[in-house]
Amino acid sequence: MSSFLLISIVISVVIGVITFLASNNYIIAIIALVIYLLYFLIFARKIFNKYQTKIVRFYECYHFINTFIVSLSIKSSLSSAYETAILTIDKEHVKELETIDSFEINDWLNHLNKYFKFHIFSLFIDLININEEQGGNILEQSKYLLEELRLNEEYISEGTLISKRKMTEFAILWVLTYVIMVFMRFALSSFFQNISKQLFFIIGILLIDVFCLLSIHFAIIKYTSLKIKGWDDV
Repeated sequence: MSSFLLISIVISVVIGVITFLASNNYIIAIIALVIYLLYFLIFARKIFNKYQTKIVRFYECYHFINTFIVSLSIKSSLSSAYETAILTIDKEHVKELETIDSFEINDWLNHLNKYFKFHIFSLFIDLININEEQGGNILEQSKYLLEELRLNEEYISEGTLISKRKMTEFAILWVLTYVIMVFMRFALSSFFQNISKQLFFIIGILLIDVFCLLSIHFAIIKYTSLKIKGWDDV
């Protein structure tokens, strides 16, 4: 069981349980549980998978470029640099590259450009082509490219940490909201008995759950919206 599926089930069950405690209505609780679970499995999963793919691809790109340039500076061979750098990317995609009917390194790099999609990888290919045509010190030529790559990596690292912190704060806020709801349900038990079967009360509980779900959706979109030039243009 993936961690995402486990977290989705836990959150959905917790919402269902809290909704039942707050409303004393198991039908409303089951409806809330099912709606949350469907949202996480159908919508949230797509958003997180796209985000995770982008982050993983960037770090593969990051390691590929660094490894290729360092290897090329040492061995002065495109094929040797490629063979070393290709070890840093997903093995399944490596198998796809092996099916390309070409022995030209540039053809393999152009194919990788479709895999990485990032603008900085296109600049890397241009740099390699210039170096191949004109020669020169690849480390010196790639100085600005590597600096830009480093800045992108710092941006993603800091953005990921900020997103995790914001999501934690968001989760704590809603946990406290539901805790207060449950506390008031038991603290004002006599009042609760009088209104628990009223339609407006049931609708109010459902609206709170819906508002919570919408806020979760917008929070997920916001905190997974790291922009990397090239990837978000396609």
